[in-house]
Amino acid sequence: MKLFNIFNIEIKISLFIFFILIFSMFSNYFLNLLILIIIVLAHELAHCYMCNYYGIKIDEIKLFIFGGVAKFQGDIENNSKAEIFISLAGPLLNFLLVIITIIISNIFNITYNNIVQFFLTTNLTIGLFNLVPMLPLDGGRIIRGIIGYYIGVKKATAIVIKIGYFICILLFSIGIYLTLVYNVEYIFLSALAIYITFLNKKEKGRSNYVFIKNLVLKKKSLFSQGTMPSKHIIAMEFINIKKIFDEFNLEEYYIITVMNNNGKVIGSISESQIIDAIIKHDSNTTTLADLLQIDSNRK
Repeated sequence: MKLFNIFNIEIKISLFIFFILIFSMFSNYFLNLLILIIIVLAHELAHCYMCNYYGIKIDEIKLFIFGGVAKFQGDIENNSKAEIFISLAGPLLNFLLVIITIIISNIFNITYNNIVQFFLTTNLTIGLFNLVPMLPLDGGRIIRGIIGYYIGVKKATAIVIKIGYFICILLFSIGIYLTLVYNVEYIFLSALAIYITFLNKKEKGRSNYVFIKNLVLKKKSLFSQGTMPSKHIIAMEFINIKKIFDEFNLEEYYIITVMNNNGKVIGSISESQIIDAIIKHDSNTTTLADLLQIDSNRK
């Protein structure tokens, strides 16, 4: 459901949250819920500000039961530096709001009533929770950006996803324990863990799609620009093409030199040939020797 536009960005809210907000008007929770929505929106707008700095266009921000998400054009994970700073912007704004609120309260002797305490606690909670290192939370994107700078986004994503699964299992277990021992309201933690696990799995599929897409675009870029930094890999002929593919990143074009068991060079294969073979053949069983033979038969 669309609410309004701000800085040419559509602000939407799920119908579930909208109806909760309407019904809360007849209770004591309306103001708290309204503050929560404003904080989440501010968090997402901080991400949008940094996206604008890096030239990334934002289509919309959607608020839902577990928080908010900014829908942007392009793939920020391809730029490690941009992903790190865009992801940091949201939590940093939350912490900045806490500091500003404390300073203003002390200067003007404002009492720390329930509203002020809720504002401080909510900002701290959202800021800290979003720094948890799992996708699609900001913490996971920050860690991926840092690791991806050194080993490539594909491998970095795989590492962060594994970390995310572990944390989700831990969060789910904590939620069940607290529910059984203390109060049923803690089941929310387990539900959140299940939801993030689903998003974590979805991020894995999206990451693979984005990686393949950008590998293809890299080939087009090479043809249009004429030159590109390269990286050489020396591999034995019995290595399967999937293992070679897993070594690829988006920053360099790969050339694979193939050797036989006698240590003799028997051919070379380009990154493009590996990608084509991944699409056409079984990547787990097709070896570099098979690929050289296929190429030889075509000639």
